[in-house]
Formats: sequence, C-alpha cells, structure tokens
Amino acid sequence: MTDFKQHVRAGLLAVTAAALLAGCRAAPERDMARRLPPPAQDYLLITSYFMAEGALVSRLQDGGLSGQQVYDMAISLKYGKRMLVAALEKPSPAARRRGRQAVEIMLACTSQPDPATLGGRTPARCLPGAPLFPSAAGHAAGIPDADRPHANGQAQPQPAGPARK
Repeated sequence: MTDFKQHVRAGLLAVTAAALLAGCRAAPERDMARRLPPPAQDYLLITSYFMAEGALVSRLQDGGLSGQQVYDMAISLKYGKRMLVAALEKPSPAARRRGRQAVEIMLACTSQPDPATLGGRTPARCLPGAPLFPSAAGHAAGIPDADRPHANGQAQPQPAGPARK
C-alpha cells in the first residue's frame, strides 16, 4: 500500500519549489548602480562618460564616416558633457538618469556603421528625433550657412586661409 502522506509531501515540496523559482523570476531586476550611494553613482557616471568620449574619439580617428555621422557624434558629445555637468552640479536621480541616457546616446553614435558598407543607403541617425539638417534648425542653432553640411551629409569645403575665430 502506498503512503498517501509521502505523495502529498512530495507534491507540496514541488509546488513550493516552483513558487519560489517563479517569485525569484518575477522580482523586478534592479540596476546594481542604483543601489550604490550617490557619490559612487556620480563616480560611475563620470568614468562611463570618459570611456564613451574615448570611444567617440577613437571612432573619429578610424575614419570612414559621413559628415552627418561626424556631426551627430559631435552633438552627442556636447549633450553628454552638458548632462554630466548638470548631474554633478545639482545631483538627483533624474539628473543621473539623464546623464546615463546621454552616455548611451554617445555609445550609439560610436557604433554607427561605415557608410561604404551600406550600399549607397543613408545610415540611420544615432540621435533620437534628430532632424536631417533643416535650414531653420541650423539658423536657430546659430550655425552659419558655410558651416552647415550639404543634404548628402558632406561638409562644404573651407576656404584656404587663416582659421576663423
């Protein structure tokens, strides 16, 4: 004769184990950096910014980028620096989140494909919601016509002579 209690115990043990595993899986994953104290979070933000900046500079030195891609990289670098300074001047969780997002944008611009490998297609923009150099946006940003690239993303040739101030 089979022991009924033994089967019930085995069943309860299996259900308990499954519930524990399901509970562990259902727990929201938290970023380890958010559990650190604020000064450590700031340190990680600073180091990740400088690592992303180094990656951008390295990618620029490799070459093989269109004028549009170089412009996007410069904009992402400027935005990243602005968000880093803002996060350090007035630290808050929101400022740190914006700083992390700016670093992510910098990294997205770093991993842009070489336009020569795209078979004539225009590479996707790495900046979220960025216009493709409309004239009004260039004038609003204070970019003179001579410094704005052509529609194909190539910069206009600069005149030979002393650099402008």
